[in-house]
Amino acid sequence: MPDFYLVAVLLLFVLALLDLSVGVSNDAVNFLNSAIGSRVTSRRNILIIAGIGILCGALASSGMMEVARKGIFNPELFSFHDVMVIFLAVMIADVVLLDLFNTFGLPTSTTVSIVFELLGASVMVAVLLVIGDSGANSVLAFINGRQALAIIAGIFLSIGVAFSVGAAVQFLSRLLFGFEQRHGRGSRLVWAALALAVISFFLFIKVLGGAAFVPAAAAEAAAAHPIALGAALFGLWSFIVVILDRTGVEPLRVVVLAGTFALAMAFASNDLVNFIGVPLAGISAYGTWLDSGIDPAALKMEALRAPVQGATRWLLAAGIVMVVTLWLSAKAQSVTDTEVNLGRQGEGMERFQPGPAARILVRAFLAIAQLVQRVFPAAVQQQVSQRFQTSTQKMVGEDTPAFDLIRASVNLTVAASLIAVATSLKLPLSTTYVSFMVAMGTSLADRAWGRDSAAYRVSGVLSVIGGWFFTAAAAFGAAALVALVIHQFALPGLLVMVSLVALALVHSSRLHRQRSELTAVRDMPSLSGVTADDALARVRERLAVQLNRVGAVLLCALDVLQDGRTDAFDRGRREQEALERATRIAQERLVAAIKQSQLVAGGSASVPLRLLSAEQDLQQSAEAIQTASSAFVRNGHLPPSRRIQELLAELKIHLCDAVDGVRQLALGEALVAAPTLPPARAAAEALLEAQLQELHDGGRSVHNAGLILNIGLASLDVVGALERVADLSIDPTPAATASAQG
Repeated sequence: MPDFYLVAVLLLFVLALLDLSVGVSNDAVNFLNSAIGSRVTSRRNILIIAGIGILCGALASSGMMEVARKGIFNPELFSFHDVMVIFLAVMIADVVLLDLFNTFGLPTSTTVSIVFELLGASVMVAVLLVIGDSGANSVLAFINGRQALAIIAGIFLSIGVAFSVGAAVQFLSRLLFGFEQRHGRGSRLVWAALALAVISFFLFIKVLGGAAFVPAAAAEAAAAHPIALGAALFGLWSFIVVILDRTGVEPLRVVVLAGTFALAMAFASNDLVNFIGVPLAGISAYGTWLDSGIDPAALKMEALRAPVQGATRWLLAAGIVMVVTLWLSAKAQSVTDTEVNLGRQGEGMERFQPGPAARILVRAFLAIAQLVQRVFPAAVQQQVSQRFQTSTQKMVGEDTPAFDLIRASVNLTVAASLIAVATSLKLPLSTTYVSFMVAMGTSLADRAWGRDSAAYRVSGVLSVIGGWFFTAAAAFGAAALVALVIHQFALPGLLVMVSLVALALVHSSRLHRQRSELTAVRDMPSLSGVTADDALARVRERLAVQLNRVGAVLLCALDVLQDGRTDAFDRGRREQEALERATRIAQERLVAAIKQSQLVAGGSASVPLRLLSAEQDLQQSAEAIQTASSAFVRNGHLPPSRRIQELLAELKIHLCDAVDGVRQLALGEALVAAPTLPPARAAAEALLEAQLQELHDGGRSVHNAGLILNIGLASLDVVGALERVADLSIDPTPAATASAQG
C-alpha cells in the first residue's frame, strides 16, 4: 500500500501544523496567566516576550523528542505499518481533543493527552497483533509499562503538590509583604532578587541542560553544584535589582516578565514534543522504510531507538508556527481568561455555577477555619487579617488587574521552582497542572475566594480538574478507536477519520464563535467613573442591544410554532442564552456602580434599576415563549388551527414592531413606540380569547391549548415590560418613574 504511506506522511505533516495551533492555544495559559492577570505591561509586550521565549525553547527541545519514539511503546516489536497506524491515530485524536478543550476555554495537559493517546493506540494495535498471530507476545510486552506508569503517576501527583506549595508560599509572602501598596523597599528588593535567581536556576536546569547547543560539561557542572549555582545567581541578581530600583524600574515587573519568558521557553522546550514529536517520528520511520526496500508489514522499527538527528530546522519552524498562533488564536485568550477569572482578587461575573461537591468543600473549609479561629488568639488573628486587607474590592474590568505583582511573582517563581526540582530529580510532571494548581493555591491563600465567591471558584477548579481526568480517558479511547478503524480499513478508514476531523474543527470553530458572543462584553458599556446622566445613557444604549435580541428570540419562537421550522430551534436558543447572560452582566455592573457610589440608590440609580427590572421581565417572558414553542413542536402536538395560525402571524408582526419602536425610543431616535404598543397588546389578547374559545369547545387537548395560552400570557408580559421601558425612556423623572411603577 505505497499510496497509503505517502498519504499518511502528508497527513502527519498537516496534522502537525494543526496540533501546534490547538496545542499552543491551550498551553499558552501556563505562561501568560500571571503577566496578563497582573497587567504588568500591555498584552502586546507580553506576547512579544512570550514569543521570544517560545522560539528559544523550541531550539532547545531536541532532547525531548525520544518520548514519542520509544517512551510509551517498544518500537522494535511493531512493524512500519503498525507504527504509522499508531502515529496517525495519535495525531487525529490529539487535534480533536485539544480543540474541544480550547472551544470551552478549559486548560488541559498536552502531555497527558499525548501519553494516553500513544498508550491507547499502541495497546489497540498490540491487541490486534496478538489476536491475529497466536505466536505473538502478550499485549504488555509491546508497552513500555514502567516508564508509562512513572509519567502518569508523576503527572497526577503534581496536582496536590503544586496546590499545597503555592498556597503555603503565597500565605507567607502576604504575611511578609501585605498587599502591594504596603510592602517595604528592602523586602521588595530581596524578594525580587530571590525570585529572579530561582527563575534563572529553573532555566539552567529545565531548559538549557537538555539543549543541544549547550556544552555537556557546563550542563553537568550546573547539575552537580546546584547550591553554588543558586548562590551565584542570587548575588548577581541582587546587584542588578538594586540598579533597576535606583533607575526607577519596578523590580517585581521584571520578575513577572522574566518568569513569563522562562515558562514560555520551558513550554516550548518540553511540550513541543507533544505536537511534532509523533509526526517527526513518522517521517523518520517512512525514510527508514524507503531505504530498506522491505515489506512494510515485515520491517520492524528498531530504528526508532536511535537518537533524533538534524531536527533543528523542524524545531525552528514549529516555534514560528507556535508564535503566530499565540498572536492570532482567539481560543488561547479564552483559555487564559478562564484561569485569570478563577484567580482574580476582585468581584465580577462568575462563569461556573456551584455544584454539590463545591458546596461540600466550601462548608468543610469554613468548618476548619472556625476551628483555627478557636486555637489562635484574637490578637494574632487580627494582625494576620490586617496583612490581607486591601484598600478596596473593585469589580474587575478592562483596566483593573485581576491580582497584584506579589501574587503574579509567586505564581511564576513557585511554578518554575517546582518544575526545576522535579526535573533535577528526573520526576515527570505536567507544566499545565503545576502552573494551574499553583495559581489556584495562591488564590486561595490570598483570600481571593471570599464567602460570596468560594463556591463558584471551587466549582470552576473542580470542573478543570475533572476535565483533566476526562482528558486521560478520552485520549486513550479516541486514539484506540481511530487506530482500530485505520488498521482494519487502511486508506478508506483513514480518509473517513480525516473527514470527521475536518467536520469537528469546523463545528468547534462555530461553537466557539457562538460562545464568544455570549461571553463578550463589547456591547455592554461600562458604568465605571461616569456621571448619573452618562450612566443612564449607557444603560439605554445597552438596552437597545437587548431589545434586538428580544425581537430575534420572538421571531425564532413564533417561526417554530407557525411553520415547525427546525432551523429556528438553535437560533432561538442561542439568542436566548445571549439575552440571559447580558442581563446578568448588566445587573452585576449596575450593582457595582451603586456600590462604588457612582450612582445613588433611590435617586439617580432609580431609573436604571427600573429599566433593568423591565429588561429582566422581557428576558423571562421571551424565554417562556421560546420554551413553549419548542415544546409544542418537539413533543409532536397537533398543529394549531388555521385561526390560531393567523393570530400568531399577526402577533409576530405586532410584537416585533413594538420591540423595534421601543428600541428606537430608548436610543432617542424617534417617538414611534406608543402607536405600536396597543396593537401588540390587542394581538396577544386576541390570541388568548381564541384559544380559550377553542379549549371551551373541546377542539384542543389541555396540553396543546396550555402551550398556546402560555405564549399569549407571556406575550402580554412582553408588552407590559415594553410599556414600562417606553414610559421611562420618554420621561425618566422621579414622578414618571413612580407613575410607571404604579
